[in-house]
Amino acid sequence: MRAGVRARMDGWRRAAGLVLRSPRSTFVLSAFGLSMWSDSPEVHESGVTEANSRLHVVMRLDKFLRGETGLHIRVRRGGLEDRGERCDGPRYTLAFEAWRDGPERFVRPESWTDGALSDLEGDESMRPLFNVVCRIGPLGQVDVWFRIDHVGADGVPVQEMLSRLETQWGFAESVVFPTSAEFAACHVLRRQEGVCEVQTFIDFKPLLEWRKCQNQRLTDPMTLSAAMLWRLGSHPAFESLQLGTTVEVEAVGGLGRGVGVVVVRPADYMGRADGLSEYVRVFNRTVSLTKARSTAACHTLDAAARLPPGLARDLLRHSLERDPRAFGSMALTMLKDARVFGAPIAEFGHADGFIAVGSVALPARDGTRVGCVTVKGPEARIASYPELIREAVEAPSRL
Repeated sequence: MRAGVRARMDGWRRAAGLVLRSPRSTFVLSAFGLSMWSDSPEVHESGVTEANSRLHVVMRLDKFLRGETGLHIRVRRGGLEDRGERCDGPRYTLAFEAWRDGPERFVRPESWTDGALSDLEGDESMRPLFNVVCRIGPLGQVDVWFRIDHVGADGVPVQEMLSRLETQWGFAESVVFPTSAEFAACHVLRRQEGVCEVQTFIDFKPLLEWRKCQNQRLTDPMTLSAAMLWRLGSHPAFESLQLGTTVEVEAVGGLGRGVGVVVVRPADYMGRADGLSEYVRVFNRTVSLTKARSTAACHTLDAAARLPPGLARDLLRHSLERDPRAFGSMALTMLKDARVFGAPIAEFGHADGFIAVGSVALPARDGTRVGCVTVKGPEARIASYPELIREAVEAPSRL
């Protein structure tokens, strides 16, 4: 590759097709309170039936997705490797669930394909990019849930699509989200393929205020993900771990957008007079290099994409399970505009869990601002994470 004999391959996309193939590796994004009749208010005012409402959602969502040509992708299954490939229209399934009130409204669906519509049905070699579930409310609102096949797409472009959906449809209500206390009864452990999933809502105000205070004296600005990792690394439950956070990788040299991982261990910087400043400097520099695909890790991953699938998968498994410096034993991914963001996790690795955080400015019922946190991982390890992460966000940080 350095000699120009071989073109650089997309290591991240190849890796996704090797280790993010199972249902546990999918991730979830959502939009709440959309105005399903904003394009036909006169129809809504004249009265509609449940059947008419569903049909309108089916037709309107299909029209929207047909305009999202950048996400016209299907996933071709293989024996050892899956691949996303471009196609001539959206590939998705669509199902409906009954409306939910209260905190349960913000719990993702359990079933994704009942009553689904898909032009890929019966073809076992293909998977749709999206599984979509809609819940239609009594005020003409609809909550839309997307489960995304990570082989075909990453979080940032899909969230950008959902933001366009929110802008185009508008909102039928002002949605308020639950507080941690209100949502406590919904900390359901969902078990799937050897891992479980937990969910909570947290008030991030203490973390945001601490970050603002520190940024007034730091030379390099501290991002929210850097602040979150530092606070997690300050907590006794997490301080010994290698912590990784995902970074959006820009399109470079003919390769499309992707994902990189920055791994740090905040404990290595704590207790030093300039510890936080040095941590932020190293973190920001590594993020910048990762975004440009310029780190040794990015080059190595791209070079490994040239290996046969069996050998490449073995190499990735070794890195994920045996060398936490590569991807971390715990990972954090943040999408600043997401509502409920359901975490993915690879088929192996991340023994200490994978944490997903969406917007930390969601309006809560008590007037505060909250963020949704979901975690996937081994049940014995992550069952207590809702409370531990809240403690890390709220507790004073050790510099």
